[in-house]
Amino acid sequence: MQTIGERLEEARKRKGISIREAAEFTKIRGDYLQKFEANSFEVDLPPLYIRGFLRSYARYLDLDPDRVVSDYDTLLGREGRPARRESREPYGRVDFGESGRGPDSGLAAPAGRSDQDQALMLKYGLLAGAAVVALVVIILLINVLFTRTPARPAQTAQGSAPQVVQPVQTREATFTITVIEPTRVKVAYLDNSAIFLDGKFPLNRGEVKSIRYTKDLIVTIEHPDRIKTELNGRAVDVPTNKPMTQFRVPYEPPQ
Repeated sequence: MQTIGERLEEARKRKGISIREAAEFTKIRGDYLQKFEANSFEVDLPPLYIRGFLRSYARYLDLDPDRVVSDYDTLLGREGRPARRESREPYGRVDFGESGRGPDSGLAAPAGRSDQDQALMLKYGLLAGAAVVALVVIILLINVLFTRTPARPAQTAQGSAPQVVQPVQTREATFTITVIEPTRVKVAYLDNSAIFLDGKFPLNRGEVKSIRYTKDLIVTIEHPDRIKTELNGRAVDVPTNKPMTQFRVPYEPPQ
């Protein structure tokens, strides 16, 4: 039965690549790969890293990574070797399994840090965070202390605030057109703006159009005898002396 190293070496040679090329691709040191292929795992690495390297290398060589790691665990248990402590030397890229990052993630495994280093980094992080919070508090206090209170509005001689003058609301007048026979009607302001009925389509018999307005209107009717008009509910006479009539409707606020 082939050993782990024999399978790794055979797969690498079958792909026609060198140890150096494999190391550059997997980001694993070449001397580690040589020892793995020699079936020698006596390297100054924790078993966790060795498993990760074996998984990455096996996947790169198109081998079953789970089987290679399982064979390594069997070998490790048979030899009864204790786990080595982590050193600070960078090992290369590590694949910790399917749930971790794969060899193509582009991230190299960080160098092993001791508990003391991690505690020191945490301490510095907390100090930096506290400094930022203190700076923010100081800036807020300065803003509160030196911001001037806005001046109050001046009071009248009687001591009361000045009264606000409310704008006068303009009441809308209502101009109503009742159609007796179909005809065309155009209604607009004097400046020809805000056209209510543009005269393009005839109004049908029985239609009633009520127009609310706040300034004088100009009304143009094709057949003035075919409509009746009212202003604020009061009948208004329409000149009927010619087929096309134009007249002015003044603004009259309702009573």
